[in-house]
Amino acid sequence: MKTHYIPRKNFPMEISPHVKMLGNYFFNLLLVTGKNKSALFESGISGVTDTVITQLDTLGITPDYLIPSHPHSDHITGLPGLMERFPGARIVMAAGANEFITHPKAGPLLVKEDFFMSKGLEKMGITPGRPALETIPDIQDAMVVEKNTSLDLGGGISLDLIKVEGHSPGNLLGFVKEDRALFCSDSLGFHYPGRGFWPLFFTGANAYLSTIEFIRSFDPLVICPAHQGPLSGTAVLQGIQAARNITLLTIERIRHTPLSHEKLVRELFEECYRDEFTLYTKENIQNCTQLLIKRVMEI
Repeated sequence: MKTHYIPRKNFPMEISPHVKMLGNYFFNLLLVTGKNKSALFESGISGVTDTVITQLDTLGITPDYLIPSHPHSDHITGLPGLMERFPGARIVMAAGANEFITHPKAGPLLVKEDFFMSKGLEKMGITPGRPALETIPDIQDAMVVEKNTSLDLGGGISLDLIKVEGHSPGNLLGFVKEDRALFCSDSLGFHYPGRGFWPLFFTGANAYLSTIEFIRSFDPLVICPAHQGPLSGTAVLQGIQAARNITLLTIERIRHTPLSHEKLVRELFEECYRDEFTLYTKENIQNCTQLLIKRVMEI
């Protein structure tokens, strides 16, 4: 992690002519600016909200759109603070996101995870500017993307939003075709820079693999996961291939394991729960490991 860590002073980072990366090393938000409007893709957690607000204020930008990529805690719990600071911004979410976070079991887990992640940042010297989330975000009035849409930001710059499957309900990719910059969130897996990815096919293994190939079809110059910085140059295709390879390997490993279910869960958990992934609760990642096994059994 130390080798690839991006210092906080480097944010905002210029990713392409019309894209800047905000937030910090662990939680990346993508700001797309056109001639007339701007859009912020990803919301992060409450612990980075004030950092992002300060970065936007320094840039002199008030976003017209706030777009959480999907409704997992590390992508949406920063939204309430951003909505409060930028009340005129339009919230954009994919179909299925509101249903996910309003499920009776979702709220307490979102709040718990946001608290743990914010405390984790604080232990690393990244002090949150506000208390952790107490209630789930209200996105019932959000603009809903059923399949895909394009946000015209002016001056020939647009942000294409495409609903994809495999990782999460209500999951979006973002693409700035003028820059060939693609925002993949967690659709390639959890990003360990220089060390590859860990697969996150929580809603469907085959759909997740199809999304990886879909990402490849854009022929992007830069790919921006939601964590630990961008991929550019030769790292783009290498990263896509690495994500596909570890997904296929994990599927085969689960499918043909001689281990009991409990031992397999423990082995997978111990393999992935390291470095940047320890910002999440053990309970969360153990549940994620259970989901990987479940989705393979459904194939």
